[in-house]
Amino acid sequence: MNQEEATLIDENVDVMAEQVEAAVRATPGVTGLYAAGTAVARAIGAGARGLGVRRDDAPLVVVRRSAGETRVDIAVEVGLAYGAAATTRAVHLAVRDLLTAQGVGDAHITVAVVHVTEPAPA
Repeated sequence: MNQEEATLIDENVDVMAEQVEAAVRATPGVTGLYAAGTAVARAIGAGARGLGVRRDDAPLVVVRRSAGETRVDIAVEVGLAYGAAATTRAVHLAVRDLLTAQGVGDAHITVAVVHVTEPAPA
């Protein structure tokens, strides 16, 4: 793979991450989105944003494509009334449908619930 092909793949992954993030945010029950990935990956991302190498508004979801495999990592906050299980299933389905529509058939999608919000008392 030459440099031009590598750049095109990186740009496609960035666009895909933005689309996945929009689909996740639109899913009922999702009340917030957090930076996904390992602690090391999040630290590297924060450093890259600090150095101006990565946009501050870069997607919080992680999409990786290599060797014909696509992996998506998502970390969400869910509303207590919706339930974590139902919300993660809905997120997984929304992302799977989006990727399938884009021709990405068999992706490994991980959805982690990192926070559950409870409505403020009235």
